[in-house]
Amino acid sequence: MEFIQPLFLWGIGAVVIPVVIHFWHQKQGKTLAWAATRWLQEKNQQQQRGIKLDNLLLLILRCLVIILLALILSQPILTGLTKPVAVAKIHLVQPEKMVVDNYRFELEEAIKKGEAVYWINAATDAADKPAQLPDQRKFNSDVLQSAINTVSTKPSELHLYVLNNQQLADAPFIRVLAQFKLHTIVDSASRPVRPYLKLPGSGNVFVNASNQLTSSPDLSKDVRFQDVPVHSGRLKALVDFRDKTEQQTVLAALNALSDVYALGMQIDVKKEQKTGYDWVLTDQDVVTPAPQTLYVVSGKLNIPKVPNVVYWEEKLTPQTAERVRTGQLPEQLGELLIRHFNLKPNPFPLSREQLNTLFVPAGERREKQPENIRNWLLLAFVGLIGLERWMALKQNA
Repeated sequence: MEFIQPLFLWGIGAVVIPVVIHFWHQKQGKTLAWAATRWLQEKNQQQQRGIKLDNLLLLILRCLVIILLALILSQPILTGLTKPVAVAKIHLVQPEKMVVDNYRFELEEAIKKGEAVYWINAATDAADKPAQLPDQRKFNSDVLQSAINTVSTKPSELHLYVLNNQQLADAPFIRVLAQFKLHTIVDSASRPVRPYLKLPGSGNVFVNASNQLTSSPDLSKDVRFQDVPVHSGRLKALVDFRDKTEQQTVLAALNALSDVYALGMQIDVKKEQKTGYDWVLTDQDVVTPAPQTLYVVSGKLNIPKVPNVVYWEEKLTPQTAERVRTGQLPEQLGELLIRHFNLKPNPFPLSREQLNTLFVPAGERREKQPENIRNWLLLAFVGLIGLERWMALKQNA
């Protein structure tokens, strides 16, 4: 037998309380003679000596009540009565050539054994042939969490194969199965090449050597950049909210972001049919997202099926969102923009302590059998309480 909260077992020691009270009431007082004493028969006097059997049964009931209460609070589990659940192995692989080459033997052995192997991408494709990388290779923490949620429908042992870099830490935490193993590799040979935006008016927008978003007519000489920008031309954003207060809040945040970094962003509040938007902020469902557009949907908590759709649970108003009250909304929108265009390089690996903090194991669902045992103990506890009250009232004890 195991206990989820074993500290409550110390409550069993409280059985001494009814024992002490019982014997305290049995303590003889001083004998006082009174006028009718001579009419009492000696036989009746002998029956009052010692501890009565009824009171002893009542004492046992009260002790059992305390013991059962301590057992219920400690939440016992009879593991011997449950059948072990067959745990399958599931392998999730980042679609990166370095990862596949480093763990090719492990992945091929898993496929030979019939274990499930999937790519970490928006579609969570099956990786039947690890040597052939999928077409969808975009990877970030949201895509990783979505792939984990997709395969975590049954008890299983999860194996993750990823590059160890700062890209994993885009999210505050990544929830994984209770049984999981992390296989990481560090890309220490390559020098990061940073993308940048070419915008009219502001020139070049990029992340500098201090990992800060900046705009400048010339590219920094301290950083190695790609040959061509990831985006050229004016950034176009659509702000489409049903709630006018939320719309005004998001408009103010976007304007602040655009002014600080001289983005010169075109912001529309009404969709133009012939305009292709780079950024759409809305509180409405996105049915067919454009692959090159970044979507931010507020007031909804969904699992993103594609990496360019971000869901925020709260509505973006000062009354409902902490990020708005504290003035962090422009900064967080800027982080989304950086992540969407992959402006920030991720060459530095996370430490073992950071990885342990980042990946949070989720508790497994327990079988119904232990819960039924606690229900039976609770039923017995209620029954003993009723029996104890009936005997106490009957015996006036």
